[in-house]
Parts: sequence; structure tokens; C-alpha cells
Amino acid sequence: MNGLDKLVARISGESDAQIKAIIDAANAKAAEIKADSDKKMKAECERIEKKAQTEVETIEMRSKASAELKTKQILLTGKQELLNDTIGMAKEKLSSLSDQEYVDFIKKLFSKHVPSEDAVLKLNAADLKRIPQDVIDGFVKSAEDKGAKLTVSSEAAEIKNGFVLDFGGIEENCTFDALIDQNIEELQDKVKSLLFA
Repeated sequence: MNGLDKLVARISGESDAQIKAIIDAANAKAAEIKADSDKKMKAECERIEKKAQTEVETIEMRSKASAELKTKQILLTGKQELLNDTIGMAKEKLSSLSDQEYVDFIKKLFSKHVPSEDAVLKLNAADLKRIPQDVIDGFVKSAEDKGAKLTVSSEAAEIKNGFVLDFGGIEENCTFDALIDQNIEELQDKVKSLLFA
């Protein structure tokens, strides 16, 4: 091997060593970049997963709260319908009393509303026929005992049931519907305590 060949061989060897060193350094840098990238990617995946989990929990909480609210609304609507149905059935029951039961109920109702000043008692056409005269006389006597004159109107009132007391233009409506409507909150409270206690 002559000098030129030795020189070429030495340059080639040094060049191979430099290339190997550059490749090794590049591979080390690539491994470092990959490790750093893997670390960042893992951290980002964990962050995204945690964020997604938080969002899922938030959606679940909102869905649960929404479902609970909807359930409460349905229950409240159901309870209100049941209350209305119960009060409706009470009105229907009052409308379907036998004549004797009806007269007894009117007597009790009148005893709570005996006028203490002059008044006209107004009844519907059916009640003018079905309420016995002795009961009407009893109403008049009760009013007299309170110092009032009670007159029974011979004209039928346009009412479904119960009676109206006319105090010279000011009327006290004692029909079943009016009494129920006037006391609806108290009635609803009583029905609630019976149905939902």
C-alpha cells in the first residue's frame, strides 16, 4: 500500500467514524425527541382523558338533576290531577245525594249561614219542590231567633244546588261549587293530608 492509498484509507476511516458519530448523535437526539414527545403525548392524553371524564361527570350530574326535576314535575302534576279528581268526585258525590241526604246536607249548610239580618232565600226549581215545608219553616225560625226576617223566594234561582241568600242586592252564594271554590286551598290541604301522608 503506497502513501496515497494509506491517506485515502485514513481519511475514509476518519470519515466513517465521523459519519458514525453524527448518526449516533442524530439517533440519540431522535430518541430524546421521541421520549420527550411520548412524555408530552402521554401528558396530553391524560389531560384530555381527565377533561373528558370531568365533562362526562358534569353531563351525568346535569342529566340526573334534569331527570329528578322531571320526576318531581310529573309527580306534582300527578298529585294535582289526583287532587282535582278527588275534589271533582266530591262535587259529583254532592250532586248525586238522595233527596233525604240532600235535604239533611242543606239543613247543615243553612245552620252555618243563618242570616242575622233580613234576607231572601233563593233555591233552584228542584229544591223548591223537594225541600219539605217544615224544613223551610225551620230556616225561617232560625233567622227569627237571630232577629232577622227570612223570606223564601217563590221564583227558582239559576243555580245547580245549594242556595243563595240575598241581602237586598248583596248575595251570599252557598251553592256547592261556590263553597268548594271559596275553600279550595283548605280542601286541597285536607285532601293532600289524606292522600299523601
